[in-house]
Amino acid sequence: MPTDLRGVFAPIVTPFRPSDGEVDLPWIARHVAYLRAHGCTGVVPCGTNGEAASLSVAERIQVAEAALAAAGDMPVIVGTGAAALPDAVALTRHAFDAGAAAVLVMPPFYFKKPSEAGVAAWFQRLFDAAVPPDERVLLYHIPQTTGVPISDGVLQALLASHGELVYGLKDSTGDPEQGTHLRRAFPQLAYFAGNDHRVGEACAEDAAGSITATANVFPDLVAAVQQAAWAARDAVAAQTALSAARSMLEPYPLQPATKAALADVAGLAPTAVRPPQVELSTEARVELRTKLLAKLPEWRPAA
Repeated sequence: MPTDLRGVFAPIVTPFRPSDGEVDLPWIARHVAYLRAHGCTGVVPCGTNGEAASLSVAERIQVAEAALAAAGDMPVIVGTGAAALPDAVALTRHAFDAGAAAVLVMPPFYFKKPSEAGVAAWFQRLFDAAVPPDERVLLYHIPQTTGVPISDGVLQALLASHGELVYGLKDSTGDPEQGTHLRRAFPQLAYFAGNDHRVGEACAEDAAGSITATANVFPDLVAAVQQAAWAARDAVAAQTALSAARSMLEPYPLQPATKAALADVAGLAPTAVRPPQVELSTEARVELRTKLLAKLPEWRPAA
């Protein structure tokens, strides 16, 4: 497994200027610099936490380019999934042309309960149209959001037709049984935990790493779990700390809570969400800040 795609990947938020709601591209570089300084391996722009479905194709290209420019030698996995196949083709072609290490592709998400044959055909056309033979694709399994799973049947079809391109899978179900099944049924795939609570158990079974929301704010906590699990050490304490950090965000909508936490923990300028997401209430904002700052000396003693 290539070492450049193993470790802590942050599915970075997309910053919107509070003044006019447009994408704040310079902010991305400051966020990536913070992630680099705190142990992040790589970044994933234009994912769920990046509000990709609320961005135009042109904006997604701009965000990907900003992340790639800021990342330097850090690998960048660009989210290129879309409801429309031509959009996914355009985004995927651009990502590889711009130097992405891989792409992360959700299934087409508008039409619910599509056949496995239809989902597989969508991916196969995308691969044929946009993925060079030496590049890598991660499939994005988040059925609670897309309504369309990356099923065993889809995986088997894609491995049979394009196995050289299907590098791995991000599993954001948070279901431990599903995670165990995917890792054991498809050991040839690089498995990335997509839920902070499942990082330790996944890496104990030699997962490639994780792509989780809390890595936006605390990549060091994620790294501690991974390193303990990979070294066959007891990862319980590290996982408990990471789960506690994630649990602080979970009572609130995840995207605005993550952005609020970045202002408090990373010292980044406040940045907005785009409708239909809504900002935290003043009460919720104060509550989250109070909780985070109370735990920060424990989670990051040198801060």
